[in-house]
Amino acid sequence: MFKKFDPKEDIASSTSLKSSVQRHIRTSICEQIPFLTRPAYTEASTTGDASAAAVEPEAQAEEAAPVEQVEEKTKGGKGGKKKGGGKIEKKGKGKNAADEKEETAGGPQEPLQVIDEIWAKKEAIAITKCRDHITIYTLDSTPLIFQHFDGPLVPTLKVLHQYPDMLPKVRIDRGAIKFLLAGANMMAPGLLSAGGDLPAGLPANSIVAIHAEGKESAAGIGKLTASSEEIRKAGKGVAVEVMCYLGDDLWKVDKL
Repeated sequence: MFKKFDPKEDIASSTSLKSSVQRHIRTSICEQIPFLTRPAYTEASTTGDASAAAVEPEAQAEEAAPVEQVEEKTKGGKGGKKKGGGKIEKKGKGKNAADEKEETAGGPQEPLQVIDEIWAKKEAIAITKCRDHITIYTLDSTPLIFQHFDGPLVPTLKVLHQYPDMLPKVRIDRGAIKFLLAGANMMAPGLLSAGGDLPAGLPANSIVAIHAEGKESAAGIGKLTASSEEIRKAGKGVAVEVMCYLGDDLWKVDKL
């Protein structure tokens, strides 16, 4: 799909999207890739719990402080009289630091999801129309998602490398690597051999990460032409239609 892609020649237009359209795209890709709705790991979430735990002893100490002050004041003065006419100044109204922090932040916040790390809700994406009915969605001109005709929304290979478990994985043997890096579709024998791997239960048209034998990161992204069981039964023919791969022209582009 991106074997020969030149942004200067192949891009027809690039425009911003309405908020309603962006919400629809966001919902659609989360439905297609459930991984995106998983809780996102953030350092703040772990440190926040630790700081909240540290606040509790301090808050308890603050609540106990007025009682100690009363005892000290009742002991002083002649005849056991209280200093200052027996007035007691209370600090706060029984609210601990965690409650005050929550009120300041405007109440409890929704936990971040993986999609929020990739595409924050307040950030606007643009749509780039290309040749051969290819659409690329960009954030600050950086490609995030692409689509062919009205087909599934597919993350770019660079986004997949940031979240390797985003898509189901298949593996090709060493002999098929050179064909993948040349932009060829993957044949069934390359997945069914000793060095390959085709997980059971994948339906037809599944978007998969294509891994290569002996390599850690995905080398491409493609679409299954049939279900896992049908591919195994046939044992030959095209098993994965390659949509993008390591070193293609989309991989070489950082900004559009």
